[in-house]
This record gives sequence, C-alpha cells and structure tokens, in this order.
Amino acid sequence: MKKKIKKEEKQVFPVFCDYSCQFADFTDPDAIGACRKDLAVWCDYFKRYNNKHNKCFGAK
Repeated sequence: MKKKIKKEEKQVFPVFCDYSCQFADFTDPDAIGACRKDLAVWCDYFKRYNNKHNKCFGAK
C-alpha cells in the first residue's frame, strides 16, 4: 500500500505586509496599545506580528 503524499498548496504572498493580504488581521489592542494598532499586522499564516509596510515574511 502506497502512502498518499499531501501536496502543499502554494500560497501567494504580497511583497509588503498590509491589510490587503488574506492572512492579515488586526492586532490585539492589549499587545501594543489601542492607539497604535495600525503599526503592526498579525499574520495568521506565520502566527507572528510584522510591521505594517515591511517586507512580507513569505515574499521571496
């Protein structure tokens, strides 16, 4: 019996991190303060914060 190998789907990431990305989410206001919530973007794919308009973690 052969094992089925899952093919990973290739994700398309933007060059720069912003809220137009499908994985972008707003930050927790308690993490950096409610008035500064637009400075960081939470990436649901990489499970970490990135500065807004920084190079995307997934961009090559």
